[in-house]
Amino acid sequence: MALVAHDGPALVQCQVPAHGKPYILSFGKTQYLVPASAIKSPAKKSNKVADGKALGQILATKAPEKWMEYCSPECLCHVQVEDSSCVYTTFTVDGHDDESRFLRFISGTIADRNFPLWKERVEKKIADGDIVLSNDRQKARFAVLNWTKAKECPNRAQLNPEINKWTALEKEEIVKSCKVDPEAKKRQLKAHVAGGGPQSAIGKKTGVNPHLTLGAKSNKYHLQTEDVVEWELAFQMGPKGTFNVHEAGNVLRIVQYKHVDGVVCNDANGADAAEAPAASDAATNGRHEEEEDDEDENDM
Repeated sequence: MALVAHDGPALVQCQVPAHGKPYILSFGKTQYLVPASAIKSPAKKSNKVADGKALGQILATKAPEKWMEYCSPECLCHVQVEDSSCVYTTFTVDGHDDESRFLRFISGTIADRNFPLWKERVEKKIADGDIVLSNDRQKARFAVLNWTKAKECPNRAQLNPEINKWTALEKEEIVKSCKVDPEAKKRQLKAHVAGGGPQSAIGKKTGVNPHLTLGAKSNKYHLQTEDVVEWELAFQMGPKGTFNVHEAGNVLRIVQYKHVDGVVCNDANGADAAEAPAASDAATNGRHEEEEDDEDENDM
């Protein structure tokens, strides 16, 4: 992409409070002035929205249908640098005179969906005699609807003002937009039962036989959350005193002992249950005292 010398800033031509002020293109955390020579087709109007909150919601979405009414050819500004070009629009908010100075990028996805529909509308009006393209500016604005990112700007996400050596505003010259970004939605944890649907909470009764014996698999819940965790597991265990949870280094061992009615026994049939220690004596707070060894009891 060839460099473009800054030849004076392009000025807002729409009849808005910012009329006659330089356009601003935000790129990253820096604001740039757009040179007048880069404006291939200026906008005639600016999209008016109710307030900064409404503007923030529009700018936060990439859904083409949400942008349809803001893709009128009269509100589009076509900016070109050598053989690459992009399309932008502006928004006007009452009480915020400088808002319409900001060029807002029209993405390729939005353009591909909405521009053909607008072109059909305009062509119908031309055919019906409702409008006549009588000058070069009108024809240029209509021609913007033929823009596609694949043809006009295939190698970059959009025009890069830093590479183009456009003038960057100094810190004290920065213009603040009135847009209010939407609040991030809180993500809720969802627990999924293995082989079943989501459960509202861990520990919900599922009709499982509470008398677990050695070798019997407990119900396992996989927490597949959207939060930033590597993984989470939850197990439905027997009564307190029949299981052991032990940490050894970065390994967590969970052992479920065979038991009958909460009393630990020595075989699957509970033959020696009478000789086994009572559940209350088997553990403190549901945890057994266990020496560390090299035997791998972790079956996860």
